[in-house]
Amino acid sequence: MADTIISIDRISLIAYDNGRFNHYLKNSSYVDIDFQTKKTYGFRQAYKGLYGEFIEVDGKGKVRLDFNPNKVNMNEIGHILSHLKYPHLTRLDIAVDYFNIDFQNIEWSSMRARKRNYWADEYETLETLYIGSPSSDKRFRIYNKALEMEEKKKESANFGHWWRIEVQHRFKANDNYSPPEYLLPNLFDIRPYRKNLDISFIDKFSERTTVGYLLEHPEELKKADKKTRAKYKKLLEEAKERAGAVLENPPHEVYEKEKSLLADQLKDLFSKCARLTAFEEVV
Repeated sequence: MADTIISIDRISLIAYDNGRFNHYLKNSSYVDIDFQTKKTYGFRQAYKGLYGEFIEVDGKGKVRLDFNPNKVNMNEIGHILSHLKYPHLTRLDIAVDYFNIDFQNIEWSSMRARKRNYWADEYETLETLYIGSPSSDKRFRIYNKALEMEEKKKESANFGHWWRIEVQHRFKANDNYSPPEYLLPNLFDIRPYRKNLDISFIDKFSERTTVGYLLEHPEELKKADKKTRAKYKKLLEEAKERAGAVLENPPHEVYEKEKSLLADQLKDLFSKCARLTAFEEVV
């Protein structure tokens, strides 16, 4: 197994009935029509597919489809989409899996100010790190995938260390992109660096103390004035550069290398629809 794998881990889209979707729901053995929920977020009914797909309909032709491409029957997803038109994504999750690498000695910096939430065990060992708020357009989740598999009583012993970096990106209804455009540039705008950086190269005690504090509390830097912020940002970057690369294939590089393949997957998905959104063919 490769040390690093990237994949589309979740897709949520809105599309519209081309006139045959209700017939599909009633006659498909793939969809559980007995599973229905109360009206939520403008949708009247919800259905489940065999592999966790979630389908919502509003009774007026609007359909929401949510699924994990790694788990579902993609031929059946294509069949579902063949009854829908004018699709647009509302959420796209991209996951980068790292095998045989321990993330306990890695910290993460964000290229923009974002909230952070750490989940650790009783020994202060990191289990999950969230970068970004739940309501933001973009949120990162960095977590111990091997531990998650163990808790779900699934085999993970053969993987050793297994960590996942997941970016969750939400889109608005008017973000009517062509499929490749959903894969935004600089999607993975976080960077790894080593924990316990050596900052002894900073001569002044006050500056060294401040850098040490900012490494523990990066969100505090935004409270400084522009000149001070630039000064300490430079010192922080120097400390990280001196430590050297902590990951051979950081997520932003993996993403840039494989982005065209991910775009092809989205184009293939959209091509299954009865009719596309603001363009007549997938470009």
